[in-house]
Amino acid sequence: MKVQDPEGQTWRVRRRWLPWRRKVRDVPDVPVDGMFTSGDDALSGIVAVILLIVLLPVIVLFAAMLAELLLLLLLLPLWLIVRAVTGGRWPIEVWRGKTYVGTDSVKGWTPSRVRMYDIAEAIRLGRLDTDFPLGESASS
Repeated sequence: MKVQDPEGQTWRVRRRWLPWRRKVRDVPDVPVDGMFTSGDDALSGIVAVILLIVLLPVIVLFAAMLAELLLLLLLLPLWLIVRAVTGGRWPIEVWRGKTYVGTDSVKGWTPSRVRMYDIAEAIRLGRLDTDFPLGESASS
């Protein structure tokens, strides 16, 4: 859920569904204009081989990212069933803009929702640190 503090900054308070945080990787930009032109001379063949060598790591990176995403999608239903049956803890992440602030962990679906609303209300009133200190912070 999104909430604004008294200074007008947007915050996000949300449950983390998986037990780990997904790593965000920066993928380099690849120029597209004029890249795939064909030619019959030796120079075009050399350029094509060089481009293949340069683009191969990018292709492998995208394949690895796709494999990771598919694995996460495969494990998500199993993880949710285990968490629901065992009454597991739900990590609640707090973000200020794009900056990670901290995590709090609450046992049970309904208590975690109540905790999310309490944290959001404390942010809206500007009292997050005093009323609801978070368990795991970005500095630790």
